[in-house]
Amino acid sequence: MTWPVNYWRLARVLAAVSERKVYIVPLTPLDWILGSFRGYGQLVFEVASAVDKALLESSSDRAVLVAHSAGGILARVYIGGDPPYGGRRYAGYRRASHLITLGTPHNVLGNAHLASIAEVNELFPGSLHEQKGLHYLSVAGGAVDGASSPKARKNYERFVKDGRVKGDGVVPVESALLPGSTSLVLDDLYHGRRHGFMKGRWYGSDQETVEGWWPEELSVRKRLVGGPHA
Repeated sequence: MTWPVNYWRLARVLAAVSERKVYIVPLTPLDWILGSFRGYGQLVFEVASAVDKALLESSSDRAVLVAHSAGGILARVYIGGDPPYGGRRYAGYRRASHLITLGTPHNVLGNAHLASIAEVNELFPGSLHEQKGLHYLSVAGGAVDGASSPKARKNYERFVKDGRVKGDGVVPVESALLPGSTSLVLDDLYHGRRHGFMKGRWYGSDQETVEGWWPEELSVRKRLVGGPHA
């Protein structure tokens, strides 16, 4: 539920730490609102189109998917499997090397409000394609304790029964860690720029923050030490 412009800075940082071209899926709050009525199939199609564009304009045959918040649910559908979703069958695991999710609510309560996430968990459970060479990393922020923040506790209890736990102010840690993935909890990170205000950092604040979760094997420094890679 944000605008692509809010990811420009993160995209610049990712380009710097990886020396790869970065593409942003052009989804807007209007797309998400329409998706809540029509289904999220069209949003997943936009993810697929962005990956196609990235691969066509590069010499790579696989992309690194970095997904923030509910974008991680769309990315899991795009990675796909046998069941169709929204009238299309996706097999993005053939075109992606990594899925990195940042504050994505993977694990949720079984209520109607979160039925779309529960459906994805049923169709494409956990780190479904880990054995096929796709690397999963789920990153959770833990800057806000729901036991001391009534607002955070209320947010967390959309996903877990007891919100008196740590999280990024929107998604609790236990919800953001995809089963079977490599998991990383960074205690000082908030969900987004506006949640930490001027005092805090979110997943894409700056290069130091991004380097805290960006996989070492994908970093520029690793490639310079280990030799050239495609």
